[in-house]
Amino acid sequence: MTGQPLSLPIPGVAPGTARRERRRALTGLAMLLPAIVVSLLFLYYPLVFIVQMSFTLANTFLSPAGPTATLENYGAMLNRYLPNLGVTIQLAGLATLVDLVFGIPFAYILVRKVRYRDIVRAFMVFPMFGALYIAFGMRFILLPGGPATPLFELFNIPNTAVLYSLPSVVFAMSIFTFPFMVMNVGTALSNVDPTLEEAAACLGARPWQTFVRILLPLTRAGIVAGALMVFGWSLGTFAEPLLLGSVNEQKTLAWTLYLKGVVQTDYGLATTMGVVLLAFAFVVTYFSLRYSRGALIE
Repeated sequence: MTGQPLSLPIPGVAPGTARRERRRALTGLAMLLPAIVVSLLFLYYPLVFIVQMSFTLANTFLSPAGPTATLENYGAMLNRYLPNLGVTIQLAGLATLVDLVFGIPFAYILVRKVRYRDIVRAFMVFPMFGALYIAFGMRFILLPGGPATPLFELFNIPNTAVLYSLPSVVFAMSIFTFPFMVMNVGTALSNVDPTLEEAAACLGARPWQTFVRILLPLTRAGIVAGALMVFGWSLGTFAEPLLLGSVNEQKTLAWTLYLKGVVQTDYGLATTMGVVLLAFAFVVTYFSLRYSRGALIE
């Protein structure tokens, strides 16, 4: 007695299937090709160009005789311009701290209390149009004879003492980066079930205990992502120290880079400062994106 076959024969692949798969792969590659070309020409090639220029002396990179290779730019960065980097990090850190203090409560009110939150989010986009507008606006408000003059006269405070100061620079930087903090914290907070807060209240927890033991652990990724994003954006601050700061605040690395590259045409040293800022921004952006994914998942 012959047994029946235990398996059925697998039908062959349709003749046109392989061609369709190849056509689909080529179509996807063709759609990606413009983005790849634009990224290579306008993102990666300029980065390579900047790094290459940072190892040249002064403006010899564009001289007819050819560039002069040197490591003096990085030596000068370590020996002379570390205080400028310190000022940049100080301003970015203070702006991040201000956004943390005011951004977390604002995000909570926006997500939990505000009914028409989309309108509020739309208004929050306006500061992101440019730090220059914010700096000019604050300068107009704080100048002698400006809208804030009666308030300063009431407390006998000179306008210039407020205008050209560290607090005015930090406040302007905080306004510009405030939406980044609120959006990251709000995204993480919207993924937290409100019934957890209600349960904590029913069990006798005070508001600060609910925040410390429930909201803070569950939104930690969003808070860290927002802080890193604010800090990264603030590293390149330029307009705020220039228009609102004193001589000390104007020692930021971005402003010093402008003076060296545009005014003194020391392209080698200027691009070295740019490479340092890019390195800091890359590290901060990496961790910001990493924690942002956590904010969206949690």
